[in-house]
Amino acid sequence: MNTCMTITCSTCEQDADCRIGYSNRLIQPIQFSCPHCHSQLEIVLDISEAPRSKFSYKGCEPSKQQANGPFSGANPFVDLHLDFPVKFGTYVLGLTPWFASLAQVEEATGGDRNKAFEISQFHAARLHALNQLYPRSDELKRIINLYHGKNKQLFQLRAAEYLGEVQEQSLLPQDLNATLYRVIAKAFFPFVVHEQGREISEKLPEMLFAFDRAALDSLICELFSTGFLDALQRDCLRIYPRIFDAELPLRPALFLDLIKGHESETVAGRVSSSDFFVFKDLYKDILEIIGRQLVLVAAINNLLHRGDANSFRLVDGGSLSSLRKLSEKTLSEKFKYLDDCWYNLSQDVFNLGLRNAIAHNNVLYEQATQTITYFADGGRLDKAQGKNLGFLDFMRLLLISFREMHNLHHVIKSLYYYKFLIYDRHHAHDQS
Repeated sequence: MNTCMTITCSTCEQDADCRIGYSNRLIQPIQFSCPHCHSQLEIVLDISEAPRSKFSYKGCEPSKQQANGPFSGANPFVDLHLDFPVKFGTYVLGLTPWFASLAQVEEATGGDRNKAFEISQFHAARLHALNQLYPRSDELKRIINLYHGKNKQLFQLRAAEYLGEVQEQSLLPQDLNATLYRVIAKAFFPFVVHEQGREISEKLPEMLFAFDRAALDSLICELFSTGFLDALQRDCLRIYPRIFDAELPLRPALFLDLIKGHESETVAGRVSSSDFFVFKDLYKDILEIIGRQLVLVAAINNLLHRGDANSFRLVDGGSLSSLRKLSEKTLSEKFKYLDDCWYNLSQDVFNLGLRNAIAHNNVLYEQATQTITYFADGGRLDKAQGKNLGFLDFMRLLLISFREMHNLHHVIKSLYYYKFLIYDRHHAHDQS
């Protein structure tokens, strides 16, 4: 369903023509810049009483000169939709955001209309799940907090309610961990690529059992005695609820999954909601966590190639003496110590120039065009050279970095299970 309307900007009092495509989200806050004066405008679509729909306005109002038929082209035109990239340009009768997106998917499939429709239906199902899950984000935060608290029975109770299951009675560490990761799997299904997570979750346990027991136990002892793994798990879990804070602008980024290899024109589009500065630190924080997760990747890599988690290959005529030394390296330096790595890191995740610019507050944002300009070498007396990135492109970067963090979280999960099910039992038996 779509609604066409002409709105008048409250700041410059000029008109713009809008076609608003309906998402299935009950409340749809749609934001864009006035094509004339670039003031921020907001139209909120409420379909909670469907089939009736209600609109409210901020920074604009319905024009007194509403057209009775198709737009004439006298005013600037914008296609608006929460789930697809926003497009400014020429009004085309019937080419709604949904039909335009379907055409892009069809092009990406080589003209296979049936396959394009099937892919679009998968995306619709993913968005439907997201619509059911985002209202429960506060509940998710409470469950994660309970996991780290002392009342484990209350954690199991609230988690079972979230999962729609009979309450779990077991308070064994491995069962608490299993409950936690079932909650994570359910809550973040719309954002992740299941096949990627399954690949690492199935491959890693096989690798662990193939390692020398004493060498692996030594790694487990180091990771837990230093508190490294507990702190890393806690910081990962803090990221998850923040993804729901970014749920609105991530929707068109999810659409780009459907047109891989054909994104260039679409990425030039815009997003119907939110602001770059709200989410910039989330990307930086995710990369910081991935940098710490790489310590685990390197440990397993060292076990695989050299039989010792602290044994690194020679780099530039020398080698690191321990994982502790690796953990002190910058993210960019850590990569060179992952020789013939068992885990294939997605290089699309790492825009280190943007990460550094965000960390040092050397970023500009042009809201009217949704253009991010970042200065990787900013802060010096000499004028820095900036690079540009669209907000939609940034949200795509945020999405795939979250997916990488989530996939690497399977390493954390596997090491916990090894500790609970094998390491602890083995050492308890030795002490007895």
